[in-house]
Amino acid sequence: MNTAYALLLGLVIFLILFIYFVFFSVSLRLEKNENKAEIAVKRKSVPFRWRDLIDSKNKKLGMIDLGNHILVAGIILIGIFIISNA
Repeated sequence: MNTAYALLLGLVIFLILFIYFVFFSVSLRLEKNENKAEIAVKRKSVPFRWRDLIDSKNKKLGMIDLGNHILVAGIILIGIFIISNA
């Protein structure tokens, strides 16, 4: 395997793991119970819905609010472009 391919594969694996762990950590919510001063960890009842990608607080933004998703998709597309032209 070429060094560039190994580097690109490492980058893609890192991005996939990063996205997974960020999604997992965001889906966990820490709620502070003021009566007992405890922290309860709760999972969302529905772990992922496509409509969760769009900011529900500001409907005018729509798909423009997907800045991080667009950046990650762009990096993956650049990686595919590099692999196809190598």
